[in-house]
Amino acid sequence: MRVLAVEDEVILLGQLTNRIREALPEAEIVSFDNADDALDALAQEVVDIAFLDIAIGHMTGVELAKRIKAVCPHCDIVFCTGYSEYAPQAFELGASDYLMKPVTPEKIGHALSQLRHTSINKDTKQGLYIRCFGDFEVFYDGEPVDTFTKRSKELLAYLVNKEGILCPTSEICNIIFRGSSDSYLRVAKKDLKAILRDIGKGDVLVSGWGVLGINRKEVRCDYFDYLDGKPGALNLYKGAYMSQYEWAWGKVVK
Repeated sequence: MRVLAVEDEVILLGQLTNRIREALPEAEIVSFDNADDALDALAQEVVDIAFLDIAIGHMTGVELAKRIKAVCPHCDIVFCTGYSEYAPQAFELGASDYLMKPVTPEKIGHALSQLRHTSINKDTKQGLYIRCFGDFEVFYDGEPVDTFTKRSKELLAYLVNKEGILCPTSEICNIIFRGSSDSYLRVAKKDLKAILRDIGKGDVLVSGWGVLGINRKEVRCDYFDYLDGKPGALNLYKGAYMSQYEWAWGKVVK
């Protein structure tokens, strides 16, 4: 999920971004203090939700919202402003919500409950959750798990990519460790097991003689939800899949 925040006062922009991150820790948030940079970012990739101030320089938030809708027709627009008089225009445009400053966590929560197009998966804030769409990331109770080593995280990503199929360790060594000794894999596997065990998910990893995999039933993941046809999962996929790993670049999600 990609979220845009536009506010011309830098301090308020930082506060708004933090409020959004608290509510949507799994989202990619892009923040700008002017409309022009925001529109340039839209040319690179669509956004799912846009939180917009009304007074943002030479272009009003309403005008910016119209430009956003032209590029991303299914983007949910949430206005965050100190001006109540623009509310009729905002809702005529199809805004999901109109928040009066100061923006509080409660107001952000209300806005997220009013979204017209974007599905918010509340389960991502509880327990282990794995995001594959965009950059690969692992969350526990809504917070990124930051104890991975580079290779233990990539190992988990590769096993998730295999959807629960047991993979030969020789294949993993060739893909992740470029054919290096399997001692590298043993270290990464040991680190991964310890991290999963520390968050009470030691049963996620499945190993056998010369094979390694995951127990898919023990993993909540946007990609698995997508494969299972769960409502709203399709909306999370915007064309990018585990984008930091070269071996995943050729994967086509249909």
